[in-house]
Amino acid sequence: MFERLKTLLQGAGHSHDGPAEEAAPMAAAMLLLEVAWADQNISDAELQSTRDAVQSMFGLDADHVQALVERAKSEHDTAISMHPFTRAVNDALSMDEKRRLIELLWRLAGADDNVDVHEEFTIRRIADLLYVSHDDFIAAKLSARQAE
Repeated sequence: MFERLKTLLQGAGHSHDGPAEEAAPMAAAMLLLEVAWADQNISDAELQSTRDAVQSMFGLDADHVQALVERAKSEHDTAISMHPFTRAVNDALSMDEKRRLIELLWRLAGADDNVDVHEEFTIRRIADLLYVSHDDFIAAKLSARQAE
């Protein structure tokens, strides 16, 4: 089980940059999809928002992002916990980047014009695991609303 998770986080050769550089985008994609699935309904708008978020955060090309999100989608059902993904994000991203990720999670939640209470709970949980303060959590929520 741990080897499979390690392989998932390392990207298993899907990047020219190497395994370490692939862990953060994959972990972010998994967290984005966790929010998208929180309301038990994932829309096309949420999938597109996931792809857009990964692409904007990590500067990856569209084909790479598409493959990464597809891989994350297929692995989502077998993931046991968010902790390995939040740990990978904590290890790879600065606090400013983690705040940006929380804002992108909020944008994703609003992509289908309805922020479900389960989506909000999931974002709060992720923010806590990323050590993002409540003030920054609220600021990200407000920023995401203004961007809509």
